[in-house]
Amino acid sequence: MLEPFVPTDHDRPRSDTQRIVNIGVAAHITAAAVSGPRFDLTLTSEQRGSIANGIWLCQNCAKLIDNDSARYSVQVLNDWKTGAEASALAEIEGRPASDRSVDDFAELGLSYRKLRISSERHDYRLEVTLSNLGSEPITKYQVDLAMPARIAEQPRTSVLYVQDRSSADIAFFRVSDRNHRDPIYPGDTKLVGTFEYFVDNDLFWNRGNLFEQRIRATLYRPGFPPVSVEKPVGDLQNF
Repeated sequence: MLEPFVPTDHDRPRSDTQRIVNIGVAAHITAAAVSGPRFDLTLTSEQRGSIANGIWLCQNCAKLIDNDSARYSVQVLNDWKTGAEASALAEIEGRPASDRSVDDFAELGLSYRKLRISSERHDYRLEVTLSNLGSEPITKYQVDLAMPARIAEQPRTSVLYVQDRSSADIAFFRVSDRNHRDPIYPGDTKLVGTFEYFVDNDLFWNRGNLFEQRIRATLYRPGFPPVSVEKPVGDLQNF
């Protein structure tokens, strides 16, 4: 499985001990040029050149992702980046590998409700819940949500929409404890975010692999590793 490149002393030996060989490549997630892979017309030149649009890879993987941009989409590369950064943070904090993907004290939920159903179009509301499974109130948290932009209902009008993390393919949202007044007390489950989306006749008949694409929510809490829950679009609709 391909993974983001994380340089170590073993990755860059050189006979001259005063110098190193760096085999890493700072690759673009969305291309800087119009003709490049995964180019996003909605981004500004500053956004294309920002660190948020970059990923550190080995030279082989940097070449591969640009030669097969359909397989290595913006969402895939952002997932790689998020996972690599979380793993690096766990290493710095001295947490073992078994602690990096599980939070025994909190749980995310991902479900949906039907809003308006007609023969031409189905409107839904995605609901993200956070359950406190521990013995202390949850006061600090952040939940990021990414969904295919094709199904998002006017995402730019949402106060939770994050333009710098969104693209032509992905609509990205963020909610945190700042959006809610009260802590989440032990044993409680709170609805922390709602996001409207739809499937109409045009999307259904021209869906391609849309129903296999994932909607993912990721929880971040100070002192804990990120926790993600995801479901395919097909499981969150019944057109």
